[in-house]
Amino acid sequence: MVWYVIRRLLLVIPTLVGVAIAVFFLIRVMPGDVVVVKLRADGAAVSEETIQAERKRLGLDKPLYEQFGEYMLGLPRLDLGKSLWTGESVTKEIALRMPVSFQIAIMAGLIAVLIAIPLGTISALRENSWLDHMVRVLAIAGIATPSFWLGIMSLILVLNISAIVTGKPWLPPIDYVSFWQDPLRNLSMVLLPAITVGYRYSAVTMRLTRSAMLEVLREDYIRTARAKGLLEQIIINRHALKSAFLSA
Repeated sequence: MVWYVIRRLLLVIPTLVGVAIAVFFLIRVMPGDVVVVKLRADGAAVSEETIQAERKRLGLDKPLYEQFGEYMLGLPRLDLGKSLWTGESVTKEIALRMPVSFQIAIMAGLIAVLIAIPLGTISALRENSWLDHMVRVLAIAGIATPSFWLGIMSLILVLNISAIVTGKPWLPPIDYVSFWQDPLRNLSMVLLPAITVGYRYSAVTMRLTRSAMLEVLREDYIRTARAKGLLEQIIINRHALKSAFLSA
């Protein structure tokens, strides 16, 4: 088991390297010049000398193979180069955003579990009923709906409901505050993104839970447990759910 985990972790390394190489080349083959867009986006009259100086500062004046070599040499040192937009270290930019991303990921995972497991279990227990059909529609909608569109719609819905209830639309705070500093303000900022991402995660988990539960409920030991007169709640919680989690 330990060697299996080690092998799986080692496989992450070539995957990350491949993604890093793909990102490097994709950014540079896209049409347009990021320096021109950054300096002249608002219609400012920027001289060609200023643009060339900015390209030199970012290292974009070097040949592509030289840029790629410096980029690959920096990867083992966690040096991802400079951001083409801000000019700051990419590692620093990622570190600044890591707390928010990590918190949203944790909250989205918890929301997904809280939604998917109960609904997936109920859907399997009430197979082909109206409740099962509603849960399946909810899961398919979560998979088919883009997250960015769902986030916009959820924000509009919150604004409308808050305006109807309080007479004034509620807007989540934009500036980031740590959870340990102000929990209420922090949650009001990250709750909508977490629900949006968590709903999409829950859609996949919901379908997996339903399929696994249906497979387990048809097993012989479940029929044996029912024949012995065990309570349905005990059969579901102690036998079916545990086996379904393993298979899912």
